[in-house]
Amino acid sequence: MSTDQLQDFSGLTEEEKTLLSKVGYQSDDHRSGTCVLVDQDVRYSVSNNEQVEVMPLRQALDRYDWVQDLMFGLIDPDENEHVKRVAERAHDPIGHFIRVREGAKIKLPLQTFSAIEIPQGRQFIHNVTVIEKDAEVEMISGSAVPDSIHAGHHISIGECYLREGSRLRTVSIEQWGAEMEVHSYTRTQIGKAAHSTTNQVLMTRLRHHFSQGKTFVEENGRSNDQAVIFAPPGTNRVMESECHLKGAGANSESLTRVVAAGGNVTNRTMLIGEANGTKGFVGCDGLKLSAEGEVLSVPGLLAKTSSAQLSHEASVGMISEEKLAYLMASGMTEDAARDLIIQGFLNLKEQHLPEPIRKSVENMIAAAKSGSM
Repeated sequence: MSTDQLQDFSGLTEEEKTLLSKVGYQSDDHRSGTCVLVDQDVRYSVSNNEQVEVMPLRQALDRYDWVQDLMFGLIDPDENEHVKRVAERAHDPIGHFIRVREGAKIKLPLQTFSAIEIPQGRQFIHNVTVIEKDAEVEMISGSAVPDSIHAGHHISIGECYLREGSRLRTVSIEQWGAEMEVHSYTRTQIGKAAHSTTNQVLMTRLRHHFSQGKTFVEENGRSNDQAVIFAPPGTNRVMESECHLKGAGANSESLTRVVAAGGNVTNRTMLIGEANGTKGFVGCDGLKLSAEGEVLSVPGLLAKTSSAQLSHEASVGMISEEKLAYLMASGMTEDAARDLIIQGFLNLKEQHLPEPIRKSVENMIAAAKSGSM
């Protein structure tokens, strides 16, 4: 590994490693590359594979003139006030650049994380990812704050380019502070015959979270995304997403499972078939644990050609008293029975989550239900 491929800044403290391990962090020998942003700086950046480039975005702009064409290539810098704030730093951005070279089959996952350690801190991030033709990789990403951080503001823009025939699987998990505001904007371009699989885990209480994602799928490309959302009291989430099936034979499946434990979740999903032979499905299931909190599910379909095949399914309900009584009759306590029903509803075992992350999510659910999170 050359020094050109290795960017090691001040390194991570043991406290930071412990914090980030809750959202998927593992040591370098288990990863093909790592990038960690803390507050307004790239704290640590390293590549352990010559086919993978990991570096601060500002460094990538200096090294490759074509990277400037990827920044705001999928999102308008004037889209809204939050995006404008990030765009104001376009000359000196904070964020990571990841590139997986053409044809590379990366066995170990890449990992990227962000953390806020300053009370009332503000963090504006712009990340750019390029998976080149026929490359394959898995990415694990997460966001976290120490227990001492209750409030702050995080704004992020993520632009991801999957070139022809590439494969990308991502797992993302968060652990924010209870009074934080988070605004996230993601844009993904899935090239010809490329395939993206995304698993998103949103568990912790926070005051306000607005998420907007747009995906553009080219000829014979495929997008599969799943999200599990747990909303404790005091949580307000607004999730908006669009998937544009732009090329012939493009395919998409989107599944969202929401558990409202006193919090509010709005989920708006639009699937747009723009070319012949496109297929897509949108599903959203909501489970309310009490009379408090709301789940609003708004799936939408738009067919622009006669051969687009699009469908959706949505449901919201309470825990079945019959199921609860059955489990309690078998010897379970009411809390244990509810936990089992919730975990079954969220279908964590089918989310393709690495075992440490799945355990962390289960612990988050228990902590959120008990009010300790």
